Amino acid sequence: IKGEITELKVLGILLSELRNENYDIYRPIIDIKGIDLIIRKLINERSYYLELQIKSRSSEAKNPYLFAGLEVEERDNYYFVFYTEINIKDNTEEKMWLVPSTKIKSVGFQNITGENKGKYTINNCQKKCNEYEVEMNKLSEKIDEIFEKLSKDSMI
Repeated sequence: IKGEITELKVLGILLSELRNENYDIYRPIIDIKGIDLIIRKLINERSYYLELQIKSRSSEAKNPYLFAGLEVEERDNYYFVFYTEINIKDNTEEKMWLVPSTKIKSVGFQNITGENKGKYTINNCQKKCNEYEVEMNKLSEKIDEIFEKLSKDSMI
């Protein structure tokens, strides 16, 4: 339940940051293929879609930078949103990373045993995902950059 509550908080952040006429935002009713949010943007009369998988850690987590059990399907329009809350001296600090599915295997490792066998784990996300960190108030700019790249790549 804690994970779902934090996931809803992340959805709230995404929705409030992206609330304008440039985006259509959809949330699947059921968890299908790890997609928690779909964002559509119309660019030059063509629709582009960004699929997001949200993984979150609450401030009560023992290891707030550990994201385990990741099923990875590499696609240019599929991204993982990693969100964590860290308690520091009675303050809660929030961090978010927007990592392309095509980079998960390079920042994480594949589990060879246990309940997550075959799935990926990112241990120490704050260091391994550093280049993908996004400030909460810059999220829409980062999403726009991704859509720009998707539209340019499709012209090739």
